[in-house]
Amino acid sequence: MSNESKGNGVLLGTLVGAGVGAITALLLAPKTGREMREDLSVKYSEWMAKGQELASDAKTKVADVASRVNEQTSNLVDRSKDLVSSAANSTNRALDNVKEMKEERTDQMLNSMDPSNKPMN
Repeated sequence: MSNESKGNGVLLGTLVGAGVGAITALLLAPKTGREMREDLSVKYSEWMAKGQELASDAKTKVADVASRVNEQTSNLVDRSKDLVSSAANSTNRALDNVKEMKEERTDQMLNSMDPSNKPMN
């Protein structure tokens, strides 16, 4: 687990703990029903805003990571295409050399077998 995700886990744990503590304090405090509802409403709004902020931060981080992964994947695909193209070119050159050598050897063999090329006695 990376340090960043450990830090995020600690932050999330702290926020959840604070939320549970705040709710417990509100429920156990000697207040009228109306005051209790108002306090709960305020805390609920605060926690919703904090949750939206965390969700927005997470969305931004995920988008950044996705963008980097996409860029790196694109670079790898481009490099792979270049390597395949280079290998294909090398193979074609080697095949051309083999064909040329075969033709030269065939010509040499045919010339050596041609009776008109033999010395006269």
